[in-house]
Amino acid sequence: MTPQQKSRPAGAAYAATSRSNDNPIDAVLHRLEKVKRTAPDKWIARCPAHDDKRPSLSIREAEDGKVLLRCWSGCGAAEIVNALGLSLSDLFPGDRRSLSDHGTGPMRRPFNWQDALKGVSHEITVARLIVEAVNAGHEMDGESLDRLALAEERISDALQAAGGVQ
Repeated sequence: MTPQQKSRPAGAAYAATSRSNDNPIDAVLHRLEKVKRTAPDKWIARCPAHDDKRPSLSIREAEDGKVLLRCWSGCGAAEIVNALGLSLSDLFPGDRRSLSDHGTGPMRRPFNWQDALKGVSHEITVARLIVEAVNAGHEMDGESLDRLALAEERISDALQAAGGVQ
């Protein structure tokens, strides 16, 4: 790409090097606006999942043909492909019926750190109330002890889901 060709609409910057419309990268790049190649197998474009004034979406084709997306404004891959009229499986080459063949394992709900923090905050409040009751002279009964154990388990689960201690 020459320096004069800074941005083009709807994947035009990629069209000259396009290999096949069956490739996941083709399916993505041809649906984007203001596509600009930044390096071999790397592009930037306007993110279709939000009102993007300047290109904030990084696109990369991995060696195995997977398409990697990163919106620097915070949009998730599911939001981006949905806005493009695609699905997450369209980011993978080959048989799109089974993502497990591409090393991703079973599909999980994306981790929401805000929900995890809200849950941890709730469990800490429960633990604080039990401790306050004990400090006020109330006896620790079996139900309170079980609830403290559950709070500990839930906080530990949230930490593990966030990539913390295993």
